[in-house]
Amino acid sequence: MCCNPPARRAALLIAVLAASLLAAACGKKGDPLPPLRIVPQPTNDLRIRQQGTVILLEMSYPATSTSGLALGGIDAVELLEYVKPAAEGEPPPVDPREFEASAQTLLVLRGADLGATVTGDRIQIQLPLELPLPSPPKALYYAVRTVKGRETSSTSNRVALVPLPPPEPPSDLEVSASAEGVVLSWRFDGEAEGFDVFRREARDRGYGDPIGRAGGDERRFVDRSARYGRRYIYTVRTAKKRRPPVLSAEAGEREIDYQDRFPPPLPERFVALGERNAVRLRWDPSPADDLAGYVLYRREPGRDFHRLREELITGTEYLDRGLASGLSYDYRIQAVDRLGNASELSPPASATVR
Repeated sequence: MCCNPPARRAALLIAVLAASLLAAACGKKGDPLPPLRIVPQPTNDLRIRQQGTVILLEMSYPATSTSGLALGGIDAVELLEYVKPAAEGEPPPVDPREFEASAQTLLVLRGADLGATVTGDRIQIQLPLELPLPSPPKALYYAVRTVKGRETSSTSNRVALVPLPPPEPPSDLEVSASAEGVVLSWRFDGEAEGFDVFRREARDRGYGDPIGRAGGDERRFVDRSARYGRRYIYTVRTAKKRRPPVLSAEAGEREIDYQDRFPPPLPERFVALGERNAVRLRWDPSPADDLAGYVLYRREPGRDFHRLREELITGTEYLDRGLASGLSYDYRIQAVDRLGNASELSPPASATVR
């Protein structure tokens, strides 16, 4: 059957128009998109404390932009300062608009100066105090802005401190290793609110927050969070005030290579029970976290103790078979950890074979 000529012409016209529109759409260029702005997320965890005659400001290293993208580093940190009288010795409230209008840029850290303030994932800025301290006292307010390329973040949270005469530092700091942790001891004459203990790994440049606080009447602290195989550096500072912290200068630094050289505890209630041609040995488990197992020793009549088997025993019971009936045997036990540290030998436990 022959096609309808008018319908054929209409279909051909529609196809030509569609092809023309498609070609026009593919060839047209829209307006270029503006470059994506990488604005650092404003800092919200700026903190402050006084250490001796130094003010320490600490913050997280900025990691993301306001749009949630990774920054890949920053180019500068701007530190803002505002000074105001503090008649009562405490920082008076400051309205955000007052701070923005009155604060001055104290310094801008870039390049190597910025790199020198980075400790791990933190930025620590140290400012020497003006000495002698002013009278009447002054409150110091600080905030930061971070810079990436041409973009600058909003102003961070504000922190404030009224500098005080620092307390005397502890003296004669000593550190030693023990099975329960790293033990610190020091001397201090007089009264103190407390002592803040700081720890850093030997490869790190600065300390973070204190790992603990000892009471004002204490001169000893055990760092139970220390891990074997790490090299640590410790210091202690006398605490005068908690919020914001006012601390003494450090009590020197002590370094320790904390290695596991401590044997596991000896098992308790070790007993020997005579059975038919055998002796059954039982004991309570050693509480060591890194326990590998136990070694048993036996002594026959007229002979010395010798090891029963080369492999460690991992349970808390052992049956020594094939023994002569009517003879008495002596046994001792020893706990061993995963590094091969062995406890002392237990007192002998004896049994007569039936």
